[in-house]
Amino acid sequence: MAEDRPDEGTASALLLRVLVFAAMELGLSPPMLADAAGISAAALTPEVLADPDARVPASVLIRLWEFLPALAKNESFGLWLADKVAGAPLSVAWWVIQSSATLGEGLSRALRYQRLLHDAAQSELVIHENVAIYRHQIGAPPFRPPYHAIEFGFASIVGLAQRVTGRAGWPRRVRLQHSAPKDLTLHTKLLGTNLSFEQSADELEFDRSLLELPLETADEGLREVVEAHARELMSRLPAGNTMRARVRSQVCELLRSGPVAIEAVARRLGIPSRTLQRRLREEGTSFSELVDAVRRELSLRYLGDARISIQETAFLLAFSDVSAFHRAFQRWTGETPSRFRARSLGKPS
Repeated sequence: MAEDRPDEGTASALLLRVLVFAAMELGLSPPMLADAAGISAAALTPEVLADPDARVPASVLIRLWEFLPALAKNESFGLWLADKVAGAPLSVAWWVIQSSATLGEGLSRALRYQRLLHDAAQSELVIHENVAIYRHQIGAPPFRPPYHAIEFGFASIVGLAQRVTGRAGWPRRVRLQHSAPKDLTLHTKLLGTNLSFEQSADELEFDRSLLELPLETADEGLREVVEAHARELMSRLPAGNTMRARVRSQVCELLRSGPVAIEAVARRLGIPSRTLQRRLREEGTSFSELVDAVRRELSLRYLGDARISIQETAFLLAFSDVSAFHRAFQRWTGETPSRFRARSLGKPS
């Protein structure tokens, strides 16, 4: 089965608009930016930048996230930009969050439409007894966008959540995969002081109770209108490997509630089960293969996290019991979960 290529998909033009704003702050007009960054001028036309529903090549955004920080010579470029454009929407999902009744409802609903941000978006919200974790992921590991893009996204999410709840002082911890910069001034201003670098995943951790906070911007009527528009935009997204990505996203979300049936995924995607099966066959895969792949990827991620027990991993992946998880993991990797965990955490097995 061919892998999804995050750098070959599309993303929201709203993200491009933010990066063009940054370039103009640095003295580059869109034509000058295209020439300097070595990208097509057609990607930066006034028509594209003026259309909030337009799609642009993800490769263009990745190139700009690499080029602009180097041009600015700013190791905290993503946070600088987030501070500059605080409040700017990054996709229709932004309005979904703001119009929802609670923060938890808003985040959960927004994850259904995260592909509007990027074709290969696979972020997830993992809820534990006392904490909730938003884990950011574009495509399948080991792919990772430039770290400036991740820091920009985290600061934007935190800022949005603080605005709509009227509650500051979160997240309680931020984990990032890259090394710490020399100057943490903007990090502590926008993300707080509890920062961990060189971690195994990019995560925002916060008290679970925050999910129940009512939003000052809640508007049921507006949410219904916004979600209808989001569903329409989802239906327009280009074909190719997109059905696989859409199914993977739904499986990640539904696994937390138990075994995932193709009927449930088809319902959420608004298509018949047979159509879903046919579309996946055309892309060279099947529903059961995708569920298996998602479980495998998530198991590697969870077992690399010392906070999540092997028993909890089995539960989060909707296995009937720990023994069933052990058998599946050995089939996937050729080793036991406990041995893999010890090796990934650098402990003697």
